[in-house]
Amino acid sequence: MKTTSQLAILLIIGMPITEAQAKGNEPDSFCKELEIFLSSVQPDETHELIMRTFWGAKIVGDDMIIGSKSCDHNDYEPGKALCTYLMRNSSTEFAGYNAKRILNCLSPEPGIGENLEIHSGSFSTTFGSPDRGALVDLEIAPGSEPGEMVLHLKVDGY
Repeated sequence: MKTTSQLAILLIIGMPITEAQAKGNEPDSFCKELEIFLSSVQPDETHELIMRTFWGAKIVGDDMIIGSKSCDHNDYEPGKALCTYLMRNSSTEFAGYNAKRILNCLSPEPGIGENLEIHSGSFSTTFGSPDRGALVDLEIAPGSEPGEMVLHLKVDGY
């Protein structure tokens, strides 16, 4: 019963923040963090960031885990900074909102409609100017275990 109560509290607390950010009703501080990462990728460089989220219940050792997330930045300092931000300021239970936030940052106004839910997909766009910027590939897909989602952000500088 305690686990059910904890799950309900997590959902109630986590949803309003994530929904407001995904809808674009307020400026998303994530966009500045993403811009720093994207701008850091130099011409002819490729950098990737992979964030894994798990939402559900599983036993790990003596503990029951409700949700978790991890972020791999491949020892790239700007990627490490973005991972640090994502670990504190991203959704665990609604992985599609994380992808939607990235797409809203990269899309011209008004961005992606608030009623669009992303469950999986692959998206490509550009960042910067025609002379200096990056090709951005974003993929969100289920991971190898039930309840796991993988967000893969790959940036090729030009």
